Amino acid sequence: MRAGYFSALVEPLRIPVFRALWLATIASNIGTLMHGVGAAWLMTSMTNSPLLVGLVPAAALLPTLLVGLWGGVLADLFPRRRILLITQSAMMAAALAMGLLTFSGMMSPWVLLLLTFFIGLAASINLPAWQSQIQDIVPAPQMTAAVSLSSMSFNTARAVGPAVGGLLVAAAGPALVFLLNSFSFLGTVFVLIRWKRTEPVREKMGHFQALREGARYVVRSAEMRAPLVRVSAFGLGASAVWAVLPLFARDILHLGPGGYGSLLAAFGVGSLLIASLVPGLRRVLHPDRIVGCGVVVLAAAFILLATSRSYPISLVGLFAGGLAWVAAMVQFNVAVQTSVPGAFRGRAMSFFLVCFQGSMGLGSIFHGWLAGRIGIPGTLGFAGFLILSGLVLIRILPLSAAERVVVGDPEETA
Repeated sequence: MRAGYFSALVEPLRIPVFRALWLATIASNIGTLMHGVGAAWLMTSMTNSPLLVGLVPAAALLPTLLVGLWGGVLADLFPRRRILLITQSAMMAAALAMGLLTFSGMMSPWVLLLLTFFIGLAASINLPAWQSQIQDIVPAPQMTAAVSLSSMSFNTARAVGPAVGGLLVAAAGPALVFLLNSFSFLGTVFVLIRWKRTEPVREKMGHFQALREGARYVVRSAEMRAPLVRVSAFGLGASAVWAVLPLFARDILHLGPGGYGSLLAAFGVGSLLIASLVPGLRRVLHPDRIVGCGVVVLAAAFILLATSRSYPISLVGLFAGGLAWVAAMVQFNVAVQTSVPGAFRGRAMSFFLVCFQGSMGLGSIFHGWLAGRIGIPGTLGFAGFLILSGLVLIRILPLSAAERVVVGDPEETA
């Protein structure tokens, strides 16, 4: 049975374009997650303000509120390959600029935030097209395996990238990490340039008409309402870990960039482990049971971090947080994907990403501000209880148990 499962899982890798993109995105995702460590740690070296440190993840996520819905419209109206080429090239150029400015000593907190915001803009347009394009490559019977492989590639990068990034920042500084991230986009861009395909005929309509139709569909769809509301509530509380973890590593655990990267890597290892188990869990448990367990474990992990002054205990807490995070997020993502007809796929995913990343960005600002008022441990403890309050929504807005595909992580950017 295991041999049959493995054979089905790797079947999409027999498709040359998918295999090439899959390998390229592993490298690109590692570069992106290394970059995140470098940006967060660079800000801590330029300021002691918890608010400014919290603004780094906020600058990466809040652009979704501005252009995320437009990105979904573009993914449904225009060739996704062309959109991906433009956005990948833009992110590559911005990472290169960050590396050169940091290397030359011209970087400042506000320039760092501005370039991070620009990368976030490109990523917000990239994401709906990226999460939709898998179905342009592989046949329908292989969709579950294809998206599971994509999720595994991102979570592998989440386990490796932060640790490598932290070590490189400690050894050579963040400029090298930014430059390496820029180079990591080259593989994806090269594959997209080589990928020649016949674009499907798309419905002719204006951008605003397409956006209006997508919004009308989302508002009227009971199946969409539950995951959108619940992922927004989840993101508000869960964002605390990204907002304060750099300062937690430096000021509470007294670690350097290598230690900070290892904390993120522990989270990534937990994410990778659960990503391989979620398909099996969904066969025996209702999605809301998985989400409920994830919420309780994530809240407990945050409360453990709030009381921890130990590096090993913090590693355990973040490992458990990675398990819980992905277990819950996959259920929200699946609930959206399985309730949307193909014509609305890009726009539906853009609404989902706006809700998730928008709430994460706003939450990062709030938790950064709160850490300046009540301290880092108090902020993590408050966030834990905020996450736990999401259990109420399970009874009010239950998820559908339907499953057609197991989708990737909504944070996947490459």
